[in-house]
Amino acid sequence: MKYLKLFFLLIGCLLLAWAISTVNLFAVVNLLIKLGYGFLIVLILYGIVTWVDTIAWKNNFKREETRQFSLWSLWCIRQIGEAYNTITPLGTLGGEPIKAQLLKEKHGLSLKQGMASQVIARTTFLIGLILFFIPGIFFTLQSNVIPNEIKGACILSMAILSILIFLFLIFQITGTLGKLARWSSKRPFGKKMNVFLKKLEILDESISSYYRQDIRRAIISVSYAFIGWVIGMAELYVTLYFLGYNLSLTDLWLIEALAQLIRNASFFIPLSIGAQEGGLLLIFTALGLPGTLGITVSFVRRIKELLWVCLGLAIGWGIAFNQKEL
Repeated sequence: MKYLKLFFLLIGCLLLAWAISTVNLFAVVNLLIKLGYGFLIVLILYGIVTWVDTIAWKNNFKREETRQFSLWSLWCIRQIGEAYNTITPLGTLGGEPIKAQLLKEKHGLSLKQGMASQVIARTTFLIGLILFFIPGIFFTLQSNVIPNEIKGACILSMAILSILIFLFLIFQITGTLGKLARWSSKRPFGKKMNVFLKKLEILDESISSYYRQDIRRAIISVSYAFIGWVIGMAELYVTLYFLGYNLSLTDLWLIEALAQLIRNASFFIPLSIGAQEGGLLLIFTALGLPGTLGITVSFVRRIKELLWVCLGLAIGWGIAFNQKEL
């Protein structure tokens, strides 16, 4: 896995080098300077996105569990976990266990409760993305400047991603993980892993029971996730506005939907390095916009993410070394 990650990282770096080599870096730097205090507005909007996403996550806990923590403490835990998701080569395997451990230490929730909420949160988060994709597909089909080959590839990718997310949801609702764990425990090889398989059964029951008992909370969570994606589009509008480009809602939605499609489809590349830059470069040039603008938008997002990673690590440092309570 370690060497596979390094291989994909190398691919990402090559893509990044290609994307940067096709534009004038001095022009990109000038655009970044031109953004000015608009970057502060981008940071504020992203802060709102993180808060909305935290509300969505809170609705992925059972109602009685939410009495054990405040929204502010959950937001802090989320920032810490997302920071580790970004900086570790393990991706979500790095930050999600940290979130569960902090929920256990600070609020008395079991690791299984914390992990169950995160699996559900990831699912509702992606369902919100599917809903965001729907207008994106429509606008892509209606575009007169995007080549038919790119349209076909985008629609196919959106369809595959949507089907996979839907199957993942069905997998949870039907309790398939628990059934597989029970089946494995009866096999000769499963007897040695009986304790682990039992924990998987309990985790699966916690997840599937949420969908049976709290479907309204799941719908609320998806709604907030969708709102988060829309606010993310507002970030794009502000960035382009301060750079001197006032695009229509159709173009903004199309760009953001395709950008998120590329970012999620390139999950195997750490931080989607190169994939995000190359994707935005191709999207902007396909729409008749300067390639330097696509690279600039990508760099703005990278700088924004870096600052929020620093914030998450600072919060974690405050808890670890100052015994700060959430």
